[in-house]
Amino acid sequence: MSTLEPGSYVTHAKLPDLGSGEVIVAEKGTIRIRFASGDRNFLIESVVPHLVVTLEAPRPTTTKPAKRARAKAKPKAKA
Repeated sequence: MSTLEPGSYVTHAKLPDLGSGEVIVAEKGTIRIRFASGDRNFLIESVVPHLVVTLEAPRPTTTKPAKRARAKAKPKAKA
């Protein structure tokens, strides 16, 4: 399990749609991996057979497009 240290990159063989992820924490029988779609927690003993260590860093999540600038308010007419 020494290869599943925080900072290492892995892919999940049974869930290829997740892509690659970064190991964030591995302690107390659980492991947290940050995939592009979000963090996932697994039981170490059940997930280790399905994890493959890789050199491929996770792809950054797509960012939302910038919001359009608001139209300037028209000056109010004086009464």
